[in-house]
Amino acid sequence: MTIKQILKKEKGIIVSDAIIAILIILLFVGIIASLIVNIVLESTKIKINSGQLDFATEILEYVENLPYEAVTEENLINYVNNKKSEQVSAGTDTTSLTTTYKIGIKVQSYNQIPGNEEKLDIIKLVTLTIENDLEDKKYSTEITKLKKANIQEVEQMLAE
Repeated sequence: MTIKQILKKEKGIIVSDAIIAILIILLFVGIIASLIVNIVLESTKIKINSGQLDFATEILEYVENLPYEAVTEENLINYVNNKKSEQVSAGTDTTSLTTTYKIGIKVQSYNQIPGNEEKLDIIKLVTLTIENDLEDKKYSTEITKLKKANIQEVEQMLAE
């Protein structure tokens, strides 16, 4: 038998050829679907991190513009909660917050840290902890900024 005769004799696809083709297609579809899911998940993580940094930047710029004495947990929490956003809420602890972005705010004077009690109250540590939940995982960013009293405020403290 020649090749021409064999090719004329086999008309159509054999079932085993079809099964192999389907298996190869399913293998590639599985790999591509897995890659797409991973790309979407990483993209979402990047958006969450970007949102956290945006909120942190806004709050820390607000801290920078406040007078030293006005930098308190209460003032910063009120600033965040008065933003009229359903996505953001702030408190001293993030466990009781229910919004998408939960911001924990802690303001501590440097002279409240053990070993520094005798120092002047001219430096405050502002710590922001921003949390999000995504697919039963908690994503958190913590940023600390020093707020120091300016020279006029220090002179006023020394005069008192």
